[in-house]
Amino acid sequence: MLQWFFNLFNAPERARSGQYEAEAKALAEETFPPPFLRRESILDRGQQLVAYVFTAETPAAMHAHSWHAASRKFFDSVLIDHFASDKLAGLLGKRLAFLPLGPDGLQHPRLERLPRKNLVIEFDPPAEAEFDREDVLARLTFLHDSGFQLACGHRLEQRNLSEALQIAEFISLGDASRMDPPDLLSRSRELAARYPESRLVARNIDSTELYQACQQMGIDLFQGHFLTHREAKTANKISPYRVFVVELLNAIKRQADYGDLAGIAWRDPVLAYRLLRFVNSAAFGLRVKIDRLRHAMAYVGRDELYRWLTLLLFSNKEPSQLDESLRENALVRARLAEKLAEGRMPRKECDEVFVVGILSVIDALMQMTMQDALAQLTLPEAVADALLNREGPYAPYLKLAIACEESDQATIRALAAECGMDATMVNQRHIDALVWTMTFNESLEDSMINPS
Repeated sequence: MLQWFFNLFNAPERARSGQYEAEAKALAEETFPPPFLRRESILDRGQQLVAYVFTAETPAAMHAHSWHAASRKFFDSVLIDHFASDKLAGLLGKRLAFLPLGPDGLQHPRLERLPRKNLVIEFDPPAEAEFDREDVLARLTFLHDSGFQLACGHRLEQRNLSEALQIAEFISLGDASRMDPPDLLSRSRELAARYPESRLVARNIDSTELYQACQQMGIDLFQGHFLTHREAKTANKISPYRVFVVELLNAIKRQADYGDLAGIAWRDPVLAYRLLRFVNSAAFGLRVKIDRLRHAMAYVGRDELYRWLTLLLFSNKEPSQLDESLRENALVRARLAEKLAEGRMPRKECDEVFVVGILSVIDALMQMTMQDALAQLTLPEAVADALLNREGPYAPYLKLAIACEESDQATIRALAAECGMDATMVNQRHIDALVWTMTFNESLEDSMINPS
C-alpha cells in the first residue's frame, strides 16, 4: 500500500516544492488508507442537474484524531490528483464540479494547474478548523483572479472573512436540514441582500418538501438525497407512455419476436420514433439509416434493446427536468455497478447489473414503493433480489455504486472489500462511469427528441 502513496506523490510530472513533497511522504508513512472518490448531485431551481460535488473525505472516525489536520491535507492532495487527470478534467465542460478543500488544500502546488472551466473551489471549513485569516484570504483572492470560481461557507462572515464572500460566485448555507425554517429564511435573505451577485447553495436536502421550501426562500442550488428518495404517492398511476415501455420490456423477457415488439412500440408513435432515432444515432455509427422499426430492433438485439428501454422509463411525452436529472444519476450508478462487476462475472450478467443500477431508482421515478414499481415488470430473480432485498450476486456491486453517492468512507471501504476491490480500482471505475455517462447522454438526449 505504501508504494501507492509514493507513486501518487513522487511521479516526475507531479513535482512539488521540497517542503510539500517531504510532508506528503511523511503522511504516506502514517499508512492512511487510500480514500474513495465520492460524488453528490446538485440541482438548480429548475430541477436540472447542474453540478457534482466531489469529495475524498477523511473517515469520520479520524475527525477527532490528533493528526486530523494532517490527514485532511493528505486527502485534499488525493482529490486534487483526481482532478488533474485528463479524464475527470473532461467532465468540467458538462457540469460544474465543486472541489471542497481545507486551508492546506488551497496551498497545494498542483491546484493552479487544474483547468479553470466549470471548476469551483469550495472553502467551508468546520467551526473548529484553525487557519491564518490573511493567508487564506490572499490565496482565495489569487485563485479567483486566476480564473477559478469560488464557493465559500456563510460562516466565514463570523470569522472576519466577509471579503471572501464578496468575491465568491457561490455561498454555501451548509446543512439546511439542521436549520429551523425561519432561521434559514432569515439567513438566506441576509446573504442575498449582502452579496447579490452570489448564488446560494443549500446542502443535505433530504425531501422534496424541503427542496420546494428552499426554492421559495430564493436559494439557487440544492444538494441532497431528495433526487433519489422521492416519497411514494398513494395510488400513483404509471403514465400511458410508460405503460407501453413496460409492456415492451416484458415482451422482450418472454422472447417475443421482433414483429410483435415493433407492433407494441407503434401503439405509441412517440415511442416508435424514439426507438428509430436511437438506433440511427451516433452511438451505433450506422452508415445506412434504418427506417423499419422491426429491422432496427433486430439490428440492436434484445439485450441492448432492453437496456435502452429501461432508460426510456425516464422520458415522457411531457419532459421533466427532475426525471432527466434522476436518469443521469441512474446512468452513472448503473455504469459504475457494471464496471465493478466486469471481469468478475460473464458479460450477460454484467448487462443485468447495469439494468439493476438503472432500476434502482424506479421507485423514485414512479413515486411508488420499490415492490409496487417492480410488480409492473417481469424480471430475472437475481435482478429482483438485488433491488428488493439487496441480496444475491448483483447486490454487492449495486450497494457499492450507491455508497459512492451516499455513504461515508468506512461504509464504502467495507463494501469494496466485499467486492474484492481497493480504492484505486473503484475510483478509476467511478471516473470511467462519469465520463461514459456524459458522452452517452448526448446521444441519448438526441434520440429522445420528440417529432415536430
